[in-house]
Amino acid sequence: MASMPRRLLVIPIVLTLVGCAEKNYLYDKPNATAAQIDQDLFTCRKESTRNTAIAITPSQRIDREAFNRCMERKGYTITLEK
Repeated sequence: MASMPRRLLVIPIVLTLVGCAEKNYLYDKPNATAAQIDQDLFTCRKESTRNTAIAITPSQRIDREAFNRCMERKGYTITLEK
């Protein structure tokens, strides 16, 4: 019976790790400087952060759809990394 509680503990850990898997996006804007890209990333990250979200890491507090819309408004093409 001691193994049963252990199994119950493993299930939430596995589900948490699966939920942490993030998609990687690539942002491309012709002729953008590194400084401009950094500024745009910073601005969009700030704009799309959910202050009420419960998250293990800061990146999990980002509303990815809002972030991508912000980057598109700034002229970036967004692709999903393979």
